[in-house]
Amino acid sequence: MELEKRIQGPEEVITEYAKTIRKLIKWVDLGRNWTKEQKIYSFTKGLKTDFLYAFWPLLTLKNNPTMDMAIELVQRIEDNQRMHLESTLPVFASASVIALAL
Repeated sequence: MELEKRIQGPEEVITEYAKTIRKLIKWVDLGRNWTKEQKIYSFTKGLKTDFLYAFWPLLTLKNNPTMDMAIELVQRIEDNQRMHLESTLPVFASASVIALAL
């Protein structure tokens, strides 16, 4: 089953991964009988490890979590990681330029 094997690609952003998982769940759950826990599991089981470790403690603090909440939390984590990376890149880039100049 494609849903069971689906994992987030190394360069795949959360929005694309979540969109694919939602489509696969709709395809598998034709009777719309899946619980929100099953949907959350299907989404989270294929997440990149760094997202998963940051995500679970936050999700457990939520009352009655939904798949939308799970996706939103992981998107925030992804955005924070991207902002942190972007804020540190100029420092590394300028250090490498200085090293090359010496």
